[in-house]
Amino acid sequence: MRPLARSNKGFTLIELMIVIGIIAVLVVVLAIAILPWLSKSDENNTKTLLQSVHAAVSGNKNVLTIEKFKKDAGGMAVKIDSNDDIAQAQMLLFYIAPSKEVWDNSALYKGTNYNPTNRPEEFTEFTNSDNASRLPYLVDAWGNPLVYSYDKVAKTVYIYSRGTDGQAKTDDDLILDTSSGTIKLRSEFPKK
Repeated sequence: MRPLARSNKGFTLIELMIVIGIIAVLVVVLAIAILPWLSKSDENNTKTLLQSVHAAVSGNKNVLTIEKFKKDAGGMAVKIDSNDDIAQAQMLLFYIAPSKEVWDNSALYKGTNYNPTNRPEEFTEFTNSDNASRLPYLVDAWGNPLVYSYDKVAKTVYIYSRGTDGQAKTDDDLILDTSSGTIKLRSEFPKK
């Protein structure tokens, strides 16, 4: 009689641990390689949005103010957010690409056929409209509202994104200078 041979049809615990370790190392290397690329993608998407906003506002010689916006919004003024940053982002979308509902219920557009310069669908990816009690507004790729700013000294409108950190007035802010059409990081502007 032959002795029974032991079958080795499985992995030992050590072999399994080695395979799991190799997979973990590959996941870490992949994450390190992909995260900067994803961040750059968000930055490029936000630059594209700012270029679209520039194209839409470049012909407008009027300085936009929240007071003018409230007047032009008419019945929609009750939907303007109390947070100034969100209200500015609402104002941008209102003048750049109003929806049909906004058009029909605002004092500025009321009584005219719906014919916005830019279609709201062009900005769908960058529109926050999660709250029906307020007007939708423009957001950057990180979900932060775009900020509208007028420099009285330079007589220039700046529209900016808060960048990856979501904080205003930090070096990673992307700023559109509407007078030149350039988009720069805040860190690239000369310090005052």
